[in-house]
Amino acid sequence: MKKFLLIPFLLFAVFSMAACGGSDEEPSSPEQPGMSGQPDDGDGNDDGSDTPAPGGNGRYLVLYCSRTGHTEGAAQMIRTTLDCDILEVEPQVPYDNDYSSMLSRAQEELAGIRRGNYPAIRTSVEDFDGYDLIFIGYPIWHGSMATPMQSFLHEHAGKLAGKRIALFATSGSSGISASAGEARSLCPDATVIERALLLTSSTLPQMEGRISAWLDEIGAVREEPDTPDASSLKVNISTGDRTITATMEDNAAGRDFLSRLPLEVTLNDYNRMTEKIFYPSPALTTDGAARGCAPEPGDITIYVPWGNVAIFCKSWPHSNDLVKIGRIDGNGIDVLIVEGDVHVRIERQ
Repeated sequence: MKKFLLIPFLLFAVFSMAACGGSDEEPSSPEQPGMSGQPDDGDGNDDGSDTPAPGGNGRYLVLYCSRTGHTEGAAQMIRTTLDCDILEVEPQVPYDNDYSSMLSRAQEELAGIRRGNYPAIRTSVEDFDGYDLIFIGYPIWHGSMATPMQSFLHEHAGKLAGKRIALFATSGSSGISASAGEARSLCPDATVIERALLLTSSTLPQMEGRISAWLDEIGAVREEPDTPDASSLKVNISTGDRTITATMEDNAAGRDFLSRLPLEVTLNDYNRMTEKIFYPSPALTTDGAARGCAPEPGDITIYVPWGNVAIFCKSWPHSNDLVKIGRIDGNGIDVLIVEGDVHVRIERQ
């Protein structure tokens, strides 16, 4: 008889917890059961600071905690979109795969935090120097920020002072406002931006689009390699007490040439002052650059079969073996129209 009474009681308890605070992970909502995956323990560094996995964009850091993988999926998508650093915040003792045990531990830890007792975590960061924006991601447990992330913010509040923080969370049905308030209380000297991202069980399928739109709203953009503008394509060519200027082409060969500067080379006279040439080592790339030109005085080219740079002092017929990489500005080529070799220094403006 006692068994029959126990079953309704357990069902009532589980649905009551979900109603009090749904989450995508622990505790999971009835419409979105928790997954059984468990994060790998890894080789945590208990005695020192952890090093985030680096990306190409060092302006941003993604910190996240996740048990079943939903928050981790969002964190990895942010990291991929921005090509930035990422680090998982892990509890000192991994969570049990058993759902009931997880519920019990989550409740105990949340109650402990209300008394000022934060559960131990394995993750620490020495400093946040250089980061313009720090993303904090977590599942919502019973309406609150997951306890490992609360512990992390509590322990690193001083190091996060003056930093900008962007919150993202996953939840079965609960809102994010309560956990945003917790973040502000835990890090009173940081700036938690108002626009947070919440992914619920009904919006997880649109994760990619929602993350992209959110990043645009908060001004987080991926850093792309600098594309030279008109001024950065300019170079100075000096010989003796004379300096002339040239403008390089915005193609692969021109950019490769610019990357080698400054250079000091001897321009050898070729074909009776038709052109002045030198051989860069290694040869400049010509991938993707248009081949073929009829050089005019002042044109800077590559003769592909030999790999030499040729600055033309006279006009020459069209050749499919020439790639134009720049041009001497104005009448500056007059400085190079002399008999014999010319020693020059070439540098960016």
